Amino acid sequence: MKRWGLLLWCGLAACSRGAGDWHQQAQELIGGRELRALPSAELAQAIYCEEQSLALDSTRTETYLSLARFYRAGGAYEDETRVWRGLLAQRPDLNEAYAGLGASMAAQGRYNAASRAFQDAIRRDYRTAQVYLQLGNVYQALGHVQKNLSSAEASYQASLQLDPNQPDALLQLARIEVALKRPEEALRLYQKALELAPMDNGIRAELAALYKSGGAIDQARRLLKDGLRAQPGDAALGFELGRLLWEMGDLPGAQAQFKQALAQDSTLVEVYRYQGLIHSSQGRRAQALEAFRRLEAVRPREAAVKVNIGIVYSQQGDLAQAEQAFKAAVQLGGDKGDAALKLGGLYIYQGRLQEAVQVFKQAEEQYPANAELHASLGEVYRQLGVLGAALDEGLWAVELQPEKALWFYYLAAIYEQVDPGQARQVWARYLELAALDPAEAQRLAIGRQRLAALGGWSGATWKLPAPTRPRPGAWTPGGVGSSDSTSTARL
Repeated sequence: MKRWGLLLWCGLAACSRGAGDWHQQAQELIGGRELRALPSAELAQAIYCEEQSLALDSTRTETYLSLARFYRAGGAYEDETRVWRGLLAQRPDLNEAYAGLGASMAAQGRYNAASRAFQDAIRRDYRTAQVYLQLGNVYQALGHVQKNLSSAEASYQASLQLDPNQPDALLQLARIEVALKRPEEALRLYQKALELAPMDNGIRAELAALYKSGGAIDQARRLLKDGLRAQPGDAALGFELGRLLWEMGDLPGAQAQFKQALAQDSTLVEVYRYQGLIHSSQGRRAQALEAFRRLEAVRPREAAVKVNIGIVYSQQGDLAQAEQAFKAAVQLGGDKGDAALKLGGLYIYQGRLQEAVQVFKQAEEQYPANAELHASLGEVYRQLGVLGAALDEGLWAVELQPEKALWFYYLAAIYEQVDPGQARQVWARYLELAALDPAEAQRLAIGRQRLAALGGWSGATWKLPAPTRPRPGAWTPGGVGSSDSTSTARL
């Protein structure tokens, strides 16, 4: 009925109307209200009116501008782009139209085209704080290229020169400074942004995260608690406080905070992950499994959830269910290799070494920069006696993470069987790194014993040999493992 009413209204209104009348009718329909708050039917009526106005007179600048705003409010960014292009065809001197075109392109993820449009606006002296802010956002979206981060920084700084009291520009520039590893400058910018927008809990949460990463845990906690006192019903802020308490080891406090956040916002399902981790760490495996299953119900294709489920099953001793969960996680992409590490580790525990090789090799092709995968595969090859392949994998792990003591532990064990002279140097390097790593406390004693048994070492620090191994992930018929005696069929 609403559609027929709209068509009837449009048909009656069409009689004897000119372009100006249609434009006026659109403005009367809107009545100065916020466009995004309009009912969709009313916004559609306004769009229809402006389209009729433009069809009758394609030179009306005010119609183009109005119609572009309406399309943007309705999320019709491709139509908005078409309008801006039409306006520029009529008015190539209208500098603000280039900025509008850039904004519509950016909304579609067409960042390179958006940056060109914003730059056109700037070259034509349309240099507003908003244009520089939007250009900075575009460069930040392209931040996987390092030079774009610097361009984003310059754009945000230009925006702030024109208007220094922009919380959003300060926030975005702070994020760039974090990416450029300038935490002190980022901290200053976050603090200023929060001063300008004290009720913006997104800024507050990011500032707390920066405090936490810098070791100022108490400041982070105080900042979050201050925000909750001002806005006690903010579930997202409560969740962030719960995460912080969890990382600090205050599990009862974290659990209470998560429970409250979920009661305030039932869509905050990430709470289930932390509840599951807390239950699991305290031995409440049934409750942990229930929490992870709840998260799985709303995120059935998230590999990490299935890894968590598999871990709980393995803690319960139900290895068949654990294997099923880990396999499902691998099939979903493997959570950056973690699922394969868990599945392969399960196979090693069960003595199914050839199956572990299959899992690790397949994961390596997908995640060639995962050092733990290389180290794990190297250790399995060592146990199988395939020492050439074991050495290749061990060297890749060390090359990818040269400061990780554990990889040197595995590599030294391989060298003991391949080249005892090299093993002495590698054990010595392991001891240097392990002395700084609390996680290596137990293995450190073994390393000292092994080095002593080999005669010790007091010479130069071991250096990684020049790579003669194939690039990880680029497996060829002559590559690593091609001549070993194990079954390397892909899963």
